[in-house]
Amino acid sequence: MVTTRPTADRRGTIRLIGQCVIEGPNRATGGWGTDTWALLGLLAEHRSALLTKAMAGDKLWPEAAAPNDRFAGLLKATRAKMCEALGMPGNYGRVVIQFKGGAGYRINPDLYGCDVWQIRDLLAAAAVATGLEKTTALTAAVNLYTGPYLPDVPHPWARQTADALNRGIVQALAQLADLEEHPELEAGHLEHATELDAVAEHLYRRRMDVYARLGRTQAVHYCYDELREQLRTRGRKPSTKTEQIYREIIDSE
Repeated sequence: MVTTRPTADRRGTIRLIGQCVIEGPNRATGGWGTDTWALLGLLAEHRSALLTKAMAGDKLWPEAAAPNDRFAGLLKATRAKMCEALGMPGNYGRVVIQFKGGAGYRINPDLYGCDVWQIRDLLAAAAVATGLEKTTALTAAVNLYTGPYLPDVPHPWARQTADALNRGIVQALAQLADLEEHPELEAGHLEHATELDAVAEHLYRRRMDVYARLGRTQAVHYCYDELREQLRTRGRKPSTKTEQIYREIIDSE
């Protein structure tokens, strides 16, 4: 009989943020083809549901004549890599990625966690928390976000989910700026946020305001020029509101 609940030191982590790696007590493995990470991304997105074979085929190989024919081989190879990371025999593959009730597949949460799950749990906790608990959860989520989600997966669904997570982190940074009592640290959160969303004018306006409060006139100029250049590359210009705020800050010096 196969045991599905390991001891704490046997549990692995699937990392799909900033890098694509499967970590376990036996080894960390990565560097495979896009299909492996796309499948794990789909499974990560079906944390509370089941990923069907048909859905996986349509998402992974949308233009293939018979996409489901490729699924079995990919699933077997991915299971084997997950078993290897945990130091488990390859025939435990049906345990690491379970087939539930004849309906679909899921990552076994007793054997593997996923970094995107951790971030979403922290953001959800922050949404209902207050005070220090809120700050702690937001900070932990931001610290876990080390780069784009599913960076090696070019499929439209992956880019959409990555964009949504990026927006969530930008919002978390804006909330941390709201909660911060020290202007220098507030500016740091806003700078990080505009690194992730390079055309978020409202965040640039907040940066300029913080710099003005700190008496950092040169930083105000730099912030405005940075926004203008980011917008220029997209065929846009700063809004009238942004222009007005910038001029008011400069004129008051």
